Amino acid sequence: AQAVANADGSVTVSWSAPTEGTVTSYVILATREGQPRHAISGRLEPNPTSYTVDSSELIPGASYTFQVGPLNVHTHGPPSAASAAVVVATADAAQPPGRPGAAQAVANADGSVTVSWSAPTEGTVTSYVILATREGQPRHAISGRLEPNPTSYTVDSSELIPGASYTFQVGPLNVHTHGP
Repeated sequence: AQAVANADGSVTVSWSAPTEGTVTSYVILATREGQPRHAISGRLEPNPTSYTVDSSELIPGASYTFQVGPLNVHTHGPPSAASAAVVVATADAAQPPGRPGAAQAVANADGSVTVSWSAPTEGTVTSYVILATREGQPRHAISGRLEPNPTSYTVDSSELIPGASYTFQVGPLNVHTHGP
């Protein structure tokens, strides 16, 4: 197994499927330095052969090794060799997301507006929020949290006042903070 510590405090574990036997699921095993090994995931489908352990399951700053246990309907197989030790990132290690490229807004014939932008080149983005400012009104979020891809969002016409002038901004977010 290979393990990579991510800036958000999670760890991504990846592995190669065994060349013998039938595998119907896998389980990820974690060993924190000085502690007993334990299952840190439920049963995982055979594909894909990677899994990200959520930061809520890990202790920031602690060192872990990971193994992958293959299972089938009859029994479990021997776990993989342990990964190299990885140290879980602390909240201080996470970079706030950088500034996304300028938002481009296009009015559509149905009264909706499509906002698009380019992803920031710095920091980690886990979601975006679209901010709208109607002329003479305060800025407000006009969307919920959006997945990082695609980098566009269509604001439904029901969210907008026909004939009003709007400007749009894109707010990048990650698990620790928001960016500019």
